[in-house]
Amino acid sequence: MRNNRNRKRTAVATFAIASLIGGGLLAVNARAQSGSPDSSSSESRQNESVNVTGEHHYNSPAERANDALLITEVKSALARDGVTDNYPVAVDCDHGKILLSGVVKSARDAKHAGDIAAAAQGVTGVKNQLTWH
Repeated sequence: MRNNRNRKRTAVATFAIASLIGGGLLAVNARAQSGSPDSSSSESRQNESVNVTGEHHYNSPAERANDALLITEVKSALARDGVTDNYPVAVDCDHGKILLSGVVKSARDAKHAGDIAAAAQGVTGVKNQLTWH
């Protein structure tokens, strides 16, 4: 009986956290662009800019929260590595598939960034649209 009660509490707490994260993402997107598709991010570097707009169809707040977590993990890994420092790179995620877009220094850096994204736990695929100059 006690284990069932603990499991229920854990499940309720997990759902509550996922709902808060998912709800927070909804609020941020609504404030950023009302009437826009479900997800968007942008970054810029002087005269260069990157805009990513994707339409996502989630079945639950937990799915949305999972994608948000993967975006955070990939961005953190890229920042730790430094491959995207001072370059406009946007990261998006749809059901575990990461989308990288923007500009980096070289083709080698673009490939390296894709490899970093693919290595993140939970990532199911990477669409690497990074360009270089």
